[in-house]
Amino acid sequence: MLTYSSSNKTVTCKNEFSLPSSTNDIAWIHFHPTNSEQFEPFIEQLDIHPLARKGLQEFSDIPKIDVFKNEAIISIIAIQEDYTRAKITILVGHNYVISKVEKDLQLAKHLEKPFIDNPESMSDVGMILFHIFDQIISQDLEVIDHISDEIQNLEKKVFKDPFENKIARSVYRWKATLHELRQTIEAQEDVMETISSDTFPFASEESSYFIKSLNNNYSRVVSALDTFKESLNSIFNLQLTLKADHSNTIMKTLTLVSVIFIPMTFLAGLYGMNFEVIPELKWDYGYLYALVLMVITGLSIAFYFRKKGWWGKGENK
Repeated sequence: MLTYSSSNKTVTCKNEFSLPSSTNDIAWIHFHPTNSEQFEPFIEQLDIHPLARKGLQEFSDIPKIDVFKNEAIISIIAIQEDYTRAKITILVGHNYVISKVEKDLQLAKHLEKPFIDNPESMSDVGMILFHIFDQIISQDLEVIDHISDEIQNLEKKVFKDPFENKIARSVYRWKATLHELRQTIEAQEDVMETISSDTFPFASEESSYFIKSLNNNYSRVVSALDTFKESLNSIFNLQLTLKADHSNTIMKTLTLVSVIFIPMTFLAGLYGMNFEVIPELKWDYGYLYALVLMVITGLSIAFYFRKKGWWGKGENK
């Protein structure tokens, strides 16, 4: 627990959980999985709206904000490194911020020292919210960069092995993941707009400016997710195109080989007929003649295909 003293402009760290004794002081109380059992007893001591108390009992599946007379409940979600969602519930009063996380996001680890080193960053409830949201959106942006790298690697795999069936399955899973993340971030963007508006009673005008600056980051995340979705569609279509092109190349090669061997097969069938009078049967070198004729015929056709550019490098290449 951190408490900002308005009299001496300092931030102190305390082990016990309690609201500030002075209305001019500001407190940030953070609950994580290791001390979550203390959350319910502490909340029961607070004089808050019954609906607010009910909203604190469970984590919300979607980002939202409920504003009451003396407090507000904010539900937001942070994207983890494994692309899962970590739910966060925040109770905001006029001189306190109480946060509870479903998973340990190490918010206290990242924010306690900056708050202590720079007490003015805790001089307002809105500024505390800003730093919490800023830490979460920074983590979201890092995850977006990781997703970008994953999609680029997926695109490289398409060129490396277009017949790999795992690629299509990966595209499907990524599209489902991106759809879920986009719904989360888009709803969270709406929450941020509400908090940064002039009608939100628990943030000062100065802190609202800081919170508004985060809206651009949320817009960037939403835009990136839309771009990734389009890239996945392009990757899927690219794989289909490469598969078709590779299949056409195979069929072309088989067709050309068949065309080469058809005349040779004709010659073999011609001299294999069971007629009594076939002049070449009496030749001493008739067998060698037939073989040479077949080879010359096949090479002539192959050379013609190569010259036309239908096989290998020719004049059209």
